[in-house]
Amino acid sequence: KYVLLFILYLGIFCLVAYLYGMPVDACVYALVLCLFFASVFMLYSYLRYRQRMGELRDIRMKIQFGPEKLPPANDGIEEEYQKMINLLYQKTTDAVSKKDRAMTEMIDYYTLWAHQIKTPIAAMRILVQSGMDREENEENQKLFRQLQMELFKTEQYVEMVLSYLKIGDIAKDMVLERCDLGKVVRQAVKKYSRLFILQKLSLEMGEIAEIVLTDEKWLSFVVEQILSNALKYTKSGSVSIYLEQEGVLVIKDTGIGISAEDLPRIMEKGYTGYNGRIDKRSTGIGLYLCKKVMDKLHHQLRIDSEDGKGTKVVLDLRRTQLDLE
Repeated sequence: KYVLLFILYLGIFCLVAYLYGMPVDACVYALVLCLFFASVFMLYSYLRYRQRMGELRDIRMKIQFGPEKLPPANDGIEEEYQKMINLLYQKTTDAVSKKDRAMTEMIDYYTLWAHQIKTPIAAMRILVQSGMDREENEENQKLFRQLQMELFKTEQYVEMVLSYLKIGDIAKDMVLERCDLGKVVRQAVKKYSRLFILQKLSLEMGEIAEIVLTDEKWLSFVVEQILSNALKYTKSGSVSIYLEQEGVLVIKDTGIGISAEDLPRIMEKGYTGYNGRIDKRSTGIGLYLCKKVMDKLHHQLRIDSEDGKGTKVVLDLRRTQLDLE
């Protein structure tokens, strides 16, 4: 706009000079002076523009929590823009703070609920066991065993709730140490042994003599979730657990498998796929949590499956060895 304005003024000057018959030399001299001062002004304006753009880029690159100190406004319009930016930041901060408070209250409530619900679950388990000890009728014994299994599943869902609440800040609850992988697997198998017996599934477990650097509690959670899924979707056949190679654990089942179109999305939050629509109790949270935990532990989780031919879950627990000099 400054260039156009300068050309307009220059045109008016030339027109007036022509109409009044001014000498050509005087006109040329005046034009040269105008061009010189216009060039100086445009160069100065350009350098100011470059400097201001550099300051704004630096602020944009360093900005973290809010609008940093903006450069002084050149005019009233820029001043209004800066006021709008600060006002929007204040409103956004208030909205985020309100949401954070609501989220914190919700997490506190569900954490309290998850801990309190364990007491009635434990009481029900004692009552069921007491009933089994007194009951001699086989049908009633079978009913009590089924109740035990349902209580076990309820307790697992409660544990999943607690894990879900902790997953956002898992670093505070993580302790990396060298763990016996075989011990972790055996504990998980023992925990689900009743389900193996109830569903009449065989367990094929290879020798697992491996020490891995990980968090034992969170790795146990992942192994248990994978084993729980294998038992849930395997109606007959077996579940195999073995080391494919050093540091690579495999849990393989002969269940219903996963369709090709569902496989890329099974670890997304809330995605249940075709199998989840068949089993209405599926939440789509288990594998999502496993993936999040494995990523936090810097392990790899891979799932290979074919519809109707079972599922193979690979837990790659290897780490790159660093040679310190």
